[in-house]
Amino acid sequence: MHRPISLFSMDSDKFHAPPTTTAALTSYFRKYGASTDNTHIELVHFQGGEDIAPWLEKWRRDALPLVQKALQAGVQPLLGFSFYTWNAAEFLGLAGELKALAPEMQILAGGPHVQQAEDYLGIEPIDIIFLGEAEVSLQEFLDCSNPAHWHDIPGLAFLDGSRIVKTPKRPRNKNLDLFPSPLDVLELTDASGRPKYESIAYETSRGCPFKCAFCEWGTGAIGSKMYQWSMERIRQDWKIIVAAGIKDIWLADSNFGALKQDLDKAKLIVELKDRTGLPVSFATSWSKKHSRQVQEIALLLHHNQLLPHYQLALQTLTPEALRLSNRENMSSNEYQPIAKSMSEQGVPIAAELIWGLPGDNLPDFEKNLDQLLATFPNINIFGYTLLPGTEFYRRREEFKIEAIPVAGYGKAKGEYVVGCHSFDRNEGEEGYFLISAHILLVHGHIMPLTTRLLALRAEVPVSPLFRDILRDIIALLASELTDLDLENRMSIYEGRDRIYLTALARSEALYHAIATTLEQRHLALGVDPQPALQALQLDQALCPRIGRESTQRKTFAFDARQAFTALAAMEIPPAVAKDRSETSLEIHHPGGVGDILQVADGGSWLRGVIQDEVKGSSEVQYVAVG
Repeated sequence: MHRPISLFSMDSDKFHAPPTTTAALTSYFRKYGASTDNTHIELVHFQGGEDIAPWLEKWRRDALPLVQKALQAGVQPLLGFSFYTWNAAEFLGLAGELKALAPEMQILAGGPHVQQAEDYLGIEPIDIIFLGEAEVSLQEFLDCSNPAHWHDIPGLAFLDGSRIVKTPKRPRNKNLDLFPSPLDVLELTDASGRPKYESIAYETSRGCPFKCAFCEWGTGAIGSKMYQWSMERIRQDWKIIVAAGIKDIWLADSNFGALKQDLDKAKLIVELKDRTGLPVSFATSWSKKHSRQVQEIALLLHHNQLLPHYQLALQTLTPEALRLSNRENMSSNEYQPIAKSMSEQGVPIAAELIWGLPGDNLPDFEKNLDQLLATFPNINIFGYTLLPGTEFYRRREEFKIEAIPVAGYGKAKGEYVVGCHSFDRNEGEEGYFLISAHILLVHGHIMPLTTRLLALRAEVPVSPLFRDILRDIIALLASELTDLDLENRMSIYEGRDRIYLTALARSEALYHAIATTLEQRHLALGVDPQPALQALQLDQALCPRIGRESTQRKTFAFDARQAFTALAAMEIPPAVAKDRSETSLEIHHPGGVGDILQVADGGSWLRGVIQDEVKGSSEVQYVAVG
């Protein structure tokens, strides 16, 4: 009888791709395992948590009798879960249900979320945890017929009675070409030859040279030394991927562009697109050094319409937070010349910030954000989620870190940091309120041009204004948001998309409230509000709309075209407050708010587009106003 083994994986939100992680484990075992002839491995892959219940019902009906039959025959069934932040809660729940149905089944776990084995063994329904790189460890484990010999397998953690046993650390494999391709065991097309997936996550290297205290990448399961697969292997796999019709390749590399071979990888992507039309886009985590080669790669991909964004992972500019995060000597901190050069060449560059890192505080964070708003056309702000296996997680008591469960899931999905030694709980939650405001007002395309003008003029602080405007919006919509706890800033953060859609449904009242706050804040500081109010009129004209696709002509009592063109290029419109010339613009609105568009983060994709733009400005608009 074949030993039944199931390896589980789940897509993260908004990214549906083949299960390359569990496929890589399977591929290695099939090539090197000694017990492959009597072992059957099934890859169970969920697109989301909603897929689990129907699968479990079918498993209970069809697979449970086979599991019980295997146990009666002395064959040990195994269930293995690949744990990440986005699936940990669901997988712990599923493991518990499966263990209750068949208590003698062994539950295996691996992945970055469970590297702190003492947080899980003896507490959660997990029997064995794989620490570090798991391909070889799993193969040796599956070939080990006697549990007494588990102690001889490096990279394991398990219970011996009530004692947690950790075997010696598994040395990393320096020759990654010894790992067979996950594509060897994956079906990328259906019976008719059509692609089963639009995207794929793919590794060309492993390791991260940095040891950021908030990140598990370089400090936990994989390690700091970078190794990479050969170009021969990468070329072979990428040809298979594009031949299957997969549109998007997302690299799971930590620092793309840092290795000399990365330029060859970028050239290969361009070559494949020239020959086949695929991939359509290519995304990665960029090298933190942003060297000349990195910028050369970004430009190459951009010129071939392969680059959705080029993101500088700044995370924080506050000196103490940089020091505690082990990032104070990174060249990405010298971001201004890079941002200027890339923006001038039309590259869709963005900066990334994290609110809530130990050593930061809200006044400094807001000052840094205002500075970046005047430099980068796009900024992504994330709340700091405390993850198992990181330095800050281990030192949480030292830094007096106060955290709350992410969306009520507890430690399974990480925790929002809302306080630490450098900011208290009130300041921490106000930071999340700021993130909510930024997502709604900028990413949601409610007032991106106004924001840029304010940041460039540097007369009215933008971040405190964001928070004032969001409070006014909440007051305006309170009667329509009775199901949200509007006194709870974390509830507002979780419910920001509901607030956004409700606000757009009352567009006139929304913009009246914003204009009132804008004018009051300007006058309080002795600043002329007219330039900001004019930019707000442009924002209102371009804001995403409810309903069907439409084209409208909008007349402005100022040179709106000149103002738009200047702001799209990250420049202050010349004499915008004095210009009284009238401009009429034809604006196409795709509509779809509430139907196609459900989240504020996607607002720029359904914004209005000026139809009669001057030649070449459409590219500038995409880069600067997204």
